[in-house]
Amino acid sequence: MENGQSTKREKLPASKTDPEKAKKQQTVLIILLILVAVGAVMILYRNGVFGGSAAQKPVEQYLGAIAAKDFDSYISSMPTLIAQEHLTDRDDLGLSGEEYMAELYGDYFDEFGDDMTVSLEFTGRSRLEKVYLDEFLRSYLEIYGEPISVKSYFEIDVTAHFAGSLSEDYVDLCCYVIKSGGKWYIAGCEYASDIPAPEAEE
Repeated sequence: MENGQSTKREKLPASKTDPEKAKKQQTVLIILLILVAVGAVMILYRNGVFGGSAAQKPVEQYLGAIAAKDFDSYISSMPTLIAQEHLTDRDDLGLSGEEYMAELYGDYFDEFGDDMTVSLEFTGRSRLEKVYLDEFLRSYLEIYGEPISVKSYFEIDVTAHFAGSLSEDYVDLCCYVIKSGGKWYIAGCEYASDIPAPEAEE
């Protein structure tokens, strides 16, 4: 009290942000961000974009099995009914797995040698044109009498270096992979120069 007058101090307003409440909001925000990030990663992973080497594995397995004449590895890179068709063909011909592979890819072994090896350089990956996927699904149904469920699909561009005691060469391939039942499979490979332009849908 000064000069008989009392001084009043105005009470400062309470902080608009309660520390405990702010902490809870921050925790909720962090959890939401984590959930969004995990969701995005899962979507990218399922589509072969993130951790995309998974989509390349059947290409590596398929071409590697051809060079090694490894029949079991060859058919395990394919959807079940396609693999079963090769198994039936092999049995009908009365051949061993190695003999069947040598017969099926005789042109390659004649050109490069029985000691042929293959090394791969992946040069690109893109979403397969839907017209090609639709054609594959139609053909699969016609040949095997049942549909196949495809969750994701890609065209994988690869340069394969085939080499052996007779010769060597670099071959540009477009390989098609599909994801079915949670696993990636090879659906076919073509020489890049042989691929026609997709026809426009009417």
